[in-house]
Amino acid sequence: MKLVLKQSTGWFAAGWAFGEAMGLVSDAAFKLFVWVCLQADRQTGRLALSVPAVAQALGRTAEQVRGGLDELVERGVCGWTAAGAIEVADYYWPYEKQLPADAGARQFIVGVRKLLLAPACVRCRFTVADEKLAGALYARGVTLPQVERALWLGCVRKYTTLLNHEGAPVMPIASLQYFTTIIDEVVSQPNTADSYWAYVHRQFRTLEQRWMATRGHPAAAAGS
Repeated sequence: MKLVLKQSTGWFAAGWAFGEAMGLVSDAAFKLFVWVCLQADRQTGRLALSVPAVAQALGRTAEQVRGGLDELVERGVCGWTAAGAIEVADYYWPYEKQLPADAGARQFIVGVRKLLLAPACVRCRFTVADEKLAGALYARGVTLPQVERALWLGCVRKYTTLLNHEGAPVMPIASLQYFTTIIDEVVSQPNTADSYWAYVHRQFRTLEQRWMATRGHPAAAAGS
């Protein structure tokens, strides 16, 4: 039977990532998160809010609302924009966010996000902080190939550490910030031969497969 919406407007698409947020924050913070999602602009995931107004709408005190907002930001579910609006992190926002005025910057940020989420040793939700950092890299003139090479190099070092300390607690890479100094390293060596980067890429793939095999990851067998 075909499902039909009672109202064609005013609803919010809540997917599995939305449900994942429920397990990350307190009940009070999640209620606030739901309210923000329902009110936020669908194109950007952003909302300029008034704490007193939110408190009145949710039947809570201003201090409780501020505490909930702090919790959402600390957990990486939301972040603050430069203009002071709250923004739902891209990972938890089910809609494709609209490109900013500088489409090149947005395309760069989307490209960085795609590169960052690919390695097995990375567990990043690509928060607003990651997006801002990617935007800053674009403003500096850093290119996507340079970011990609930095990710290969950083992951080679990470996998080497993980493989040399088998049995130790695994601490995946959680943000783009991890790679900032490595990106600087790559940018500072523009004349490095392409053959070297080809070698680094092969090492990245080889070590990733080895590490996934030690953890019984099904993709390791498929890639071998």
